[in-house]
Amino acid sequence: MAALNYWTDKWDLHVDICPCDVHVNDWLAENGIRNKLIYHFGTGTHHVIGKEQAQNGSGNMVFGITASIEEYEAYVKLVAGNSKVAKGYVAYFGDIYLTNPQLLPDFDVVTMVHLCEFFFPNTASAEYGGVDDRGLLDIFTAKTRPGGHILFYTKSIAFEKARPIVAQWEKEAPVTRVGDFKTLAVYQKR
Repeated sequence: MAALNYWTDKWDLHVDICPCDVHVNDWLAENGIRNKLIYHFGTGTHHVIGKEQAQNGSGNMVFGITASIEEYEAYVKLVAGNSKVAKGYVAYFGDIYLTNPQLLPDFDVVTMVHLCEFFFPNTASAEYGGVDDRGLLDIFTAKTRPGGHILFYTKSIAFEKARPIVAQWEKEAPVTRVGDFKTLAVYQKR
């Protein structure tokens, strides 16, 4: 039996290095996104999307995944001390490539800001049971409501690897690129 693939590090907030989470919050605010359910791929120890959306009065709720034990421990400490954040933000520890779509609700906004960053050599093997990055993108496209949005971080450390996957997905999936926002590419599901 294969052990879970997880990230043995953590990601603190360094806006000058990785501003994607701040830009997601900015995009949500600028577009008046309210009372929506958001899936966030890669929480960071800062949990800036979950915290902001739970506290800013938007009514948005965030369901986020982290593959870092340290990031998950930071989430537990965060919500243990803040019931408002706990009510509007849930983070879980796991490997996103093992996502079972039957366990997920439908989302209004999905962030795929770390696409291609955490794929391990064994991820899509029969023994491990995961999907590849295109399979992951297809799962979350299916779990995005019509009219909902899927966001990519164009400055990701793996975006050059993700770019052809996203280009092929754009041709085949029921989505339309509706623009760019700061470092984000924004798609809408038809």
